[in-house]
Amino acid sequence: MCLAGAKVDGRPNFCAIAWFTMIDDEPPTIGMVMGKKRKTKDGILENRTFSINIPDSKLAVETDWCGLNTGYKVDKSGVFEVSYGALGSAPLIDSCPISLECKLSQVIELEGVDLVIGEIEEVHMDERCMTRGKPDPSKMDPLLLLMPGGPYFSLGQKVADAYKVGKGFKPKKVVK
Repeated sequence: MCLAGAKVDGRPNFCAIAWFTMIDDEPPTIGMVMGKKRKTKDGILENRTFSINIPDSKLAVETDWCGLNTGYKVDKSGVFEVSYGALGSAPLIDSCPISLECKLSQVIELEGVDLVIGEIEEVHMDERCMTRGKPDPSKMDPLLLLMPGGPYFSLGQKVADAYKVGKGFKPKKVVK
């Protein structure tokens, strides 16, 4: 779960996003799926910048409220304390353990939704989420949304080391 942020008419606005993912690592690129008509998307197109803010489980109420309410009808600028980083126009939620500043690369229009793609310019991480200078998922407590339609969860325990655990695996049966 993330909160996409953009400055709209000079004020921060946030949209709850269930589907977002890294697309590439060189350059670091992220994509998120947004509904066709979103005030936050208006701000993304206006400024060509946006933020991806990863809330922790303590922000479930505020995150859910942002998803339940449209910026076209309510002012979301007072929900969070915000700051701005290097880009100057992508509102960062101070209480989120991780926030990314992104420059808009492109919007791919699909039938029912749009894929918003951005290049990550800056990563902001709360020091409390680090161990020996590296990100520590056990300290991040990201808010997770089980699809379709919920509920929210928090992160469980480490399962295995990626790119290592499968090295010794031998399939029982090879399909030809």
